[in-house]
Amino acid sequence: MTTVVFGFVYLVMTYMAMAFIAKESVTLLLDNEIKSGKQRAKQISALSGDALAENISKPIVISGIQKSIEDVDDVNLFFSVIDWSGKIISYPDITKVGTTDAATNAMVANIKKDISAEDLYVYISDYKNGGNKEESAVVRLDAIPNSDLIIVTHINLKNVISEFDRFKSKFTLIFIIFGLTILLILFGIIRYVTHYYYNALEQKTTRLEDGMLNLSKLNNSLETYQKNIVKEKQKEAEAEEKAIDQNGEAAIKDLPKKRLLTYIRNELMPVAIEDISYIYLENTITYIIRKDGKRFTANDSLDQIYGTLDGKLFFRANRQIIVSIYAIDKIIKFGNNSLKIETKPVSEIDIIIGKNKASSFKQWLDL
Repeated sequence: MTTVVFGFVYLVMTYMAMAFIAKESVTLLLDNEIKSGKQRAKQISALSGDALAENISKPIVISGIQKSIEDVDDVNLFFSVIDWSGKIISYPDITKVGTTDAATNAMVANIKKDISAEDLYVYISDYKNGGNKEESAVVRLDAIPNSDLIIVTHINLKNVISEFDRFKSKFTLIFIIFGLTILLILFGIIRYVTHYYYNALEQKTTRLEDGMLNLSKLNNSLETYQKNIVKEKQKEAEAEEKAIDQNGEAAIKDLPKKRLLTYIRNELMPVAIEDISYIYLENTITYIIRKDGKRFTANDSLDQIYGTLDGKLFFRANRQIIVSIYAIDKIIKFGNNSLKIETKPVSEIDIIIGKNKASSFKQWLDL
């Protein structure tokens, strides 16, 4: 699609450029022809005037001019000689000598002293569009001194247009070849870049799928672990009851810690271990968050509290937070190699497990 769009833009720009280049090229060609015709017409006029001044007869001078211009009306620029009445005295096509060309007389009557290349370009454009029927245009008049004769400079419209069309065809061919070359190079570059991009995207997608699969396994392992912990705790509770029945107070001393002493509004408040969602440290203060969202403070450090907790139920996610297995709701990917734990209730701070502890966390979940 990029190649197609570029090709369309290139064609539009080429079309616009062709119109500008065509005008500039034809105008330059016409300007050169006008300058060349002006120089040659002055030479013919001066030489003929000098010959007449040397008393060379007028018919001999006219015959010499006729020989010099005869059969050259197929070039871009040619000349003819008329008298002040408009009668053709000399012309490349000798059959027109002695006649009066109404179209030529009309152009002679309307000719400026010096016609510009721009004016001539407009005239040629009209000719191409069918506005003018004449095959040549008068671009300059030069009077021959010492006579009633006028040198008329003509430009062959058909020749100029034919030459311009050949140039336009070559220019168009060059543009097409150049454009196709650019398009092929662009297409190759786009294909290479696209191939590289899709390979990178495919690898990224594969890594993402692997990561999603690993996260799915991790969350499944979490769910399994939570269920196993519940069953294990039920068995432990039954075992504790039997131990108490058999050994009395001595067995109670060996049982794991069931509560943590906390403070709320300067009041001492015991919190059951199974009711704790997570524990975190902020500004040197240890906060204990219960499952119902209530927050308590503790005098002990995070290290001291973690040392008294059951390692099967609590995991030290990082230096700042300890999370309970019962509070973990979902495990999601965070960055490239880290994990983020979402809890119930929603934690007040982000619980991030860095890449260095991710493997320990998976082992904790028996994964």
